Amino acid sequence: MDISTVNLVVVALAAIGTLFLLISAVGMLRLPDVLTRMHAAGIAATLGITCLLLATGLHFLAEGQMLRMVALIILFFVTAPIATTTMARAAYRTSHSDQFLLSHDDLAALSPAAGPESQEEPGADEE
Repeated sequence: MDISTVNLVVVALAAIGTLFLLISAVGMLRLPDVLTRMHAAGIAATLGITCLLLATGLHFLAEGQMLRMVALIILFFVTAPIATTTMARAAYRTSHSDQFLLSHDDLAALSPAAGPESQEEPGADEE
């Protein structure tokens, strides 16, 4: 690949990454609750950071930075789901129960504030 093609790909990847990060920022401001905001932060920001890191790796390809950028992308893909899951559990435990309208609540049995009625199996009294 010649230098102008590489520069064109770098600019395209940087523009796509910036667009995804902009979408993530708008989603963080506009979405109504914590759980949907986390999707905006988690999914769109992950794609944006990935595109920006790939653009950086291609731009500094001569210095051998592509391997470092791929390692950062892998690290980000490993840590981002863990961080969003932790934030979701913290939001669930600290928020009011009427804020979430869940048809099935998997965390109710694990919550320390859950009473004995929430730890029963659903349909246990239908025998």
